[in-house]
Amino acid sequence: MNTKEYAQDLKLSIDVNRYTKLINSLGSQLNDRKDRFDKADIIEQSLEVYSNGRLTWVDGIGRDHYDNNTAFDLEFKYMSNGLFTKTGKQKAVVKVKLKNSLGANKGTTIENPADYYLLGQENAIAIISSEDIKPFLVSVPDGIEAHIPFENLDFIFKPTDVNIDKLVEVSYKQEKRAMQRKLIESI
Repeated sequence: MNTKEYAQDLKLSIDVNRYTKLINSLGSQLNDRKDRFDKADIIEQSLEVYSNGRLTWVDGIGRDHYDNNTAFDLEFKYMSNGLFTKTGKQKAVVKVKLKNSLGANKGTTIENPADYYLLGQENAIAIISSEDIKPFLVSVPDGIEAHIPFENLDFIFKPTDVNIDKLVEVSYKQEKRAMQRKLIESI
C-alpha cells in the first residue's frame, strides 16, 4: 500500500467531522505554555476515539499511534493553520518541528522513526512516510524540522472535505480545575 492509498484508507476510518468539531470547539483556550501538553493529549486521543479504536493512542517517544489494521506506527504533529491558511489557501511549504533536541543540535537523522507522520491542523490531516520526508529534513539550532513542499503530502482530508454544523461550548480549563479540586477535596 502506498501513502496515497493509505491516506484514502484512513479517511474511511476517521470521523473527520468530529475531529474538526473538537478542534474548533476547543479554539485557542489551550494555547498557553502550561496547557499545550493537555491540548496534544486531547487531539491525539481523539484520533483513537474517532477511528473507533483503529488508531490506538500509545503516546510513546516518536510514536503517538499504532494502526491496528496495518501495524504501522504513526507520529502526529499538530500545527494551527500549518497546512492551509485561515482562508483555505494551501501553504507552498509545510514547516513542522519533528524533533526537539532541547538546545543541542544533532544533525538531521531521526533514529528509529515512525512509519508515517500525520500532520494535522484544525480542519485537515496530511500524511507522509518516514522515507519520503527524509529529503526535507532541516537542522535547526534546537532540533530537526521538515520543510515539505505541499505537493509531497497526501491528504487524509482537507478543509473542503469537512462539514460541521455547530460547535460545542467547551471550557476545558474550568472542567480541569473542577476535577483537580474534587481530587484534592477527596483526600
